[in-house]
Amino acid sequence: MKHWIRLQIVALMLMVNAQAQAESIELYGIHFPPYAIDSHIVPPYNTELHADGIYGVDIEIIREAYASQGIDVSFKMGAWKRIMRDVEQGLILGTASCRAITSRANFSYFSDPVSYSSMVLATAKDFLGPQSQHSLDILQQYNNIVNAGWAQEAVLTHHGISYSVVNGISQGVALVLHRNQDVFMTDKESLLYVLDQMEVRDQFSFYNIKHIDYKTYGVCFSKKYPDAERLLHSLNQGLERLKETGRAQAIYQKYGITTPSAAP
Repeated sequence: MKHWIRLQIVALMLMVNAQAQAESIELYGIHFPPYAIDSHIVPPYNTELHADGIYGVDIEIIREAYASQGIDVSFKMGAWKRIMRDVEQGLILGTASCRAITSRANFSYFSDPVSYSSMVLATAKDFLGPQSQHSLDILQQYNNIVNAGWAQEAVLTHHGISYSVVNGISQGVALVLHRNQDVFMTDKESLLYVLDQMEVRDQFSFYNIKHIDYKTYGVCFSKKYPDAERLLHSLNQGLERLKETGRAQAIYQKYGITTPSAAP
């Protein structure tokens, strides 16, 4: 009996020691429901919170992917433009819910996809007619808005299309409904979340964009940050494990995110 107790004590000590030695890292994000959600703004209904108080589909998948590799990750919220500047300068490891766009390639390593989204043109009801999609060229004749620093800004800049910027989805919604802005180019899933909160979903129409294939979010790692490549590889290994076990799919469904096979 004493021998068995000693074995249990040794096993417990080994487990505690392993946990104490587990690697801890920090990533950044913005309040971007349902991908990353600050519980101080939107308290969770059925999700156990991490000590940092951040949850959401991307957050849960990244946490679990890293946990499978023996790495604990915490998140901090910030302003998107500042986060991207800090990634570029190597001041932080990286940021979640980040699209792998060309303008970020010089300073970022891109992880495998974490989640999936739809980039759309959002307007007041039926503003662009009954068809379900349009090319970007149609925007040349309208007043367009995008979120400052988001991928849509880079896309419109690349295509030489004029736009104004807003500092949040709710601001963009208000400008389309009550001011002289015509088209809000943004991410459909997050927009729907805000429209439902504002109870104005029925006042909007959504149009897919021809020849635009930005459909995924991942983690952008700073090329200047120590160990970024190793931590990128660890995340990708964890993401593959979650995909194989079906756990990633369960988290997508929990948050109502389009599955990879059905990505628009």
